[in-house]
Amino acid sequence: MLKQSHLHFTRRRLGLFFCLVIASAAAFAVNSRTRFPALNFRLSATNNNDSTSSDAAIQSDPSSASKASMYASAVLEKIVTLRDEAREYAESFGLGEFEAETYALFRAIRKTPVPLGLKGQPFVLRHSELAQAHGRNEADLSTRNWFTMKDLEQACRDDFLDAARGSTNSQKPWQISAVSIPRADSFEAARMTYEDVCTALEQGTVIFNAAGAHIPKLAGPSLAACDATSLPCALNLYVTAPKMKTSAPPHTDKQDVIVMQTSGRKSWKIFSIPNPAHKPQADIFARGKMEDSLPLHTLTANKDNLLVETTLHPGDVMFCPAGFPHTTSTVNDNDGDASAKDASLHLTLGLDHHIWELDYLQSRRLALKRQGVVDVALGQTKDSDNPFVGRVNELPLWLLADILAELPLGLLDEDEETEDRIQSISAELERISQQINSVTAGFVNTTTWNETVRRVRQQGIEIYEIHRDMYLAALDEGRLREAERAMTAHLDQTSSSHSMTPERIQRLSLFRVKKYFDKINDSKSALQTWSCSGNAADESILNVVASLPKNWQYTLPIQVGDEVEADLGGAFFPARVTGKSDATYDVRFFDGDKEYGLERSMLKLMNPPSSTLHDGVDTSAMTKKELKKLKKEQDKLLRSK
Repeated sequence: MLKQSHLHFTRRRLGLFFCLVIASAAAFAVNSRTRFPALNFRLSATNNNDSTSSDAAIQSDPSSASKASMYASAVLEKIVTLRDEAREYAESFGLGEFEAETYALFRAIRKTPVPLGLKGQPFVLRHSELAQAHGRNEADLSTRNWFTMKDLEQACRDDFLDAARGSTNSQKPWQISAVSIPRADSFEAARMTYEDVCTALEQGTVIFNAAGAHIPKLAGPSLAACDATSLPCALNLYVTAPKMKTSAPPHTDKQDVIVMQTSGRKSWKIFSIPNPAHKPQADIFARGKMEDSLPLHTLTANKDNLLVETTLHPGDVMFCPAGFPHTTSTVNDNDGDASAKDASLHLTLGLDHHIWELDYLQSRRLALKRQGVVDVALGQTKDSDNPFVGRVNELPLWLLADILAELPLGLLDEDEETEDRIQSISAELERISQQINSVTAGFVNTTTWNETVRRVRQQGIEIYEIHRDMYLAALDEGRLREAERAMTAHLDQTSSSHSMTPERIQRLSLFRVKKYFDKINDSKSALQTWSCSGNAADESILNVVASLPKNWQYTLPIQVGDEVEADLGGAFFPARVTGKSDATYDVRFFDGDKEYGLERSMLKLMNPPSSTLHDGVDTSAMTKKELKKLKKEQDKLLRSK
């Protein structure tokens, strides 16, 4: 237990956050419904050229390097135990060693388990370590040179592919443009050629999104990643010419990604997550993209922000959690290495939780819509609103990490633990929602939280199965193409008449893949329809909540007993109001410490005043016990309607 603190006010400004993390963890640990993971970030001061105040960044704690090593070692040890399972899996689908190795890697990440998202930790697995874990010689590790420029050339010749080229200015947002445009109206003239790709490489990285669905050779590892994690996973292919100073400007992604370097070399820098509260209108999972600026100098201003600086060689693997800024380059110090002269190709396989509503934030949003509750706490209530921008980014860092956490791997499994898993996730969803705003969460009954998790799980299973079918169809197409090439090996393969018949055109990926993406869109639409067809909470009370002023947390009256966050030097800390005198307030913090005479502008009200929610009942003179009793009566009334 924490002893009562007698810190001076100025000392609190510097040190209270660390007490908050410890006390919060202790408080949640006693809650039998909650599994509160150790937080993997801390606040650090970085220079802010626009202000004299310090800028806080979510950053790995001092033991981040040792944690990265711990996770890497755990994954490698787990791979050793999965060799037979991975081999049997690959054989059952007629796949090879690379797919078996991919299955073992993703299965190990799931079973370890490796923390994901904001609670994650980037780490690197070297090809020599992976070879040992798979029981192979380094030269025999299939990841090395598994997909090269020669494979890409064949893929462009076989299909009608599309790709984008990324910008290369490290001080500006990452912008993308088309690799090629149709040269004429004919089919052949509209196709992107391998020569188009090579020309684009002179100006930046070429990106093939969802390449696992379009390129048959990449469908196997995509299927293996899906089946190993029981999660819809997508594979992107990135191609960069050597000696490119910036192959991708600093940016963040929505996916937790596993990077597999198959050819050439690429250097990476991964940084701590900038504190989203300093730019709340920016999507934490899409920083440095489109119009959002995330210049490199803002990340390098403090050397402690750099978490990983490494060069990946063929066969190396790296894990980068969602939300962590990263930038890449193909300028290498050791140009004598043969791989440094080759174009860099790497596969990025994503764990796509945030894409498919498989996180607590989007599940909470669906539950509120299902119950007909207006989200006065976080806003972003329209279907078109991005849930990852706005007031969610102003939450305390520990709560932000909870609400943005991915739903646990295994949710989509069907086994004897399915029901317990659903109940546990439902309870965690309700707990987090109560922490964000107890009044808003109070309008949602326990049944709705549970129904929401089940419905999100149903969509996850649907999209997972659609992905599997899509990858299996690509594998079938790949085998058919191999058979056709064997039959026509004696012909001139440079002739388009031999390589692209009318029948082949109908089997191209742009036709093959479309029906699966249509099914995905139908599944997502069905989930939104479900969320809008529930039983609304009491309309009169919801109208009161919805009518609150936009800045009610800083303007509505505060009473003794209200939960607030006190602004102590630019950071907010949870407290309860214990006294009121004229225009100032006294508060008591979680550790028993007290502050006196705080102005209203220094306090952020966490819940609307009780007097606004009790149908005209004057609660201003009620004791804390009387208020609690009245609220229970109102909650009971709400749930009976």
